[in-house]
Amino acid sequence: MKKWNRFKLDILYYLSAIDLALTGFAFTVRYVVKHRRFPEKTQKYSREEILEELKKIAKEQKEKEAPVEGPGPRE
Repeated sequence: MKKWNRFKLDILYYLSAIDLALTGFAFTVRYVVKHRRFPEKTQKYSREEILEELKKIAKEQKEKEAPVEGPGPRE
């Protein structure tokens, strides 16, 4: 019985994945027919936010790689 339940869950999973793909395709076709162009992919973050994060990361890397100032080797 355990294998049968697993089989049913697998079928439901694959059907839901197919349904999701078909729904996305259908709405894309509907959008293209209505607007006569493909939908533009939007970014999660604006260009300024991405640049700001990259600058922060670069600054952290620079600080991490900078030599630690200390008393130095003793003679």
